[in-house]
Amino acid sequence: MSVAQMAQILRDHLGHAAHAVSTRQLPNWLLRAVALFDPEVRSLLPELGKRKDATAAKAQHLLGWNPRPPEEAIIATATSLAELNLLKSR
Repeated sequence: MSVAQMAQILRDHLGHAAHAVSTRQLPNWLLRAVALFDPEVRSLLPELGKRKDATAAKAQHLLGWNPRPPEEAIIATATSLAELNLLKSR
């Protein structure tokens, strides 16, 4: 699941609590340009274009574990953070 997909889930399900979640995507060329001046952004460049695939298959097989669906887990995490006042506002 991409970060953009996670952001859209938050926007769709959390209403006002997700008002600061952006669903816009920064083009790679613009990120590279900003990286010329910002070392924190520069550190992201090696990850551009890489797809990371992670599964719970081993835990499911060895432990018999059944994880929550991704959408449910994202919403539950954000709701918990909001209840603890740990989400930052813009």
